[in-house]
Amino acid sequence: MEKNKVLIAIPDLQLGGGAQRIAAEVGSNLNERGYDVTFFTVYEDETTYDYKGEYVTLSRKRSSLPLGFSFNILRGAKKIAKICKEKNIDTVISFMMMGNLSAVLSKVVFRNKAKIIVSVRNNPLKADKKSRWQKKMLYNKADKVVAQTKRIGKILNEEFSIRNTTVIPNMVDLQKIEKLAEKEIDEEHKYIFGEDDFIFITVGSLTEQKAQWYLLRCFKEVRRTKDDVKLVVLGDGPLKDKLKKLAYEMDIEDETFFLGRVENVFPYLKESDCFVFTSLWEGFPNVLLEALSQDLPVISTDCLTGPREILCPKIEVDEDVEYPYYGEYGVLEETFEDRIFFKTFKEESPSEDEKIFVETMMELMQNKKLRKSYLNGVNRVEDFKIDKIINNWESVI
Repeated sequence: MEKNKVLIAIPDLQLGGGAQRIAAEVGSNLNERGYDVTFFTVYEDETTYDYKGEYVTLSRKRSSLPLGFSFNILRGAKKIAKICKEKNIDTVISFMMMGNLSAVLSKVVFRNKAKIIVSVRNNPLKADKKSRWQKKMLYNKADKVVAQTKRIGKILNEEFSIRNTTVIPNMVDLQKIEKLAEKEIDEEHKYIFGEDDFIFITVGSLTEQKAQWYLLRCFKEVRRTKDDVKLVVLGDGPLKDKLKKLAYEMDIEDETFFLGRVENVFPYLKESDCFVFTSLWEGFPNVLLEALSQDLPVISTDCLTGPREILCPKIEVDEDVEYPYYGEYGVLEETFEDRIFFKTFKEESPSEDEKIFVETMMELMQNKKLRKSYLNGVNRVEDFKIDKIINNWESVI
């Protein structure tokens, strides 16, 4: 039986983007299963994720202006319709806001006859009013809307009146991870991990969404009672300078290591003792699976959406819990207040949520039995193996 022809539509395949990586993996794995896969992007970048299949791009320049963004959506929609007609594409799978709107408009405006599957990669409640209106108006016109988590699917159903949803989480390549974890930490960073200090680690872009200022404030409190502890921060972003300044003002700069982006995070995770995550909102945080793959204990905010479904699959997405909640694969904490502040402790005392987060950090440091109970993370990661997730994608194509 001849496999479908599939078009993967996404604004770009730029290296470093989470949605871009998933798009490349979905398309490439479908290609390996015999599908005729074409990737389509609006923008073209020098460094992209590896992909298997054909590639078509508009090579447009990025624009920060709303009008330019809107024109690129329409240009993308017209091109998608043209590609689908020329190549007899059966199914379009789109990613990110621009890709999703272009895919749907290719059907609504340019009469594309291909099946349209849009993919929602983040908490839709965090979108601006215009984007929320666009989702509500257009996503129901797609043949299927794929949510990364049950909670995102529930939000789309209840808040956006979108009914044509299904849930397909991100995938994990365990074989690749095992090989990457065998490599060594970059030579310039080995000194950090060469002592007997307890190492907390976090990975993520240094942005408002990830809220690492809360982690610094909590780490400061941990340092008040324990001096053989370090914090490693992997990632880069617009708040880097402010976060480093905050660490300096709180006198924890010598124990806090901002290492920027590293090509391979797994040796760093493997050599650490506990993963900490303070996001205010998420889509599907792959980094939690990456930490679990190294059997790291995890402390995470119970933000919308993702952490609960990854760490505590036995509880309902909207079930009331008491924090800290010690789940099967990690500890959930109350999500912090959504605000940016860079005040020192002398100016603003820790909140109750911060105090509880600190207590959990201390508990995992001091309680070896508790840490040992969380040496089962790789079992959870097995649920997100490539073959299982690609089977889910095949079922909706």
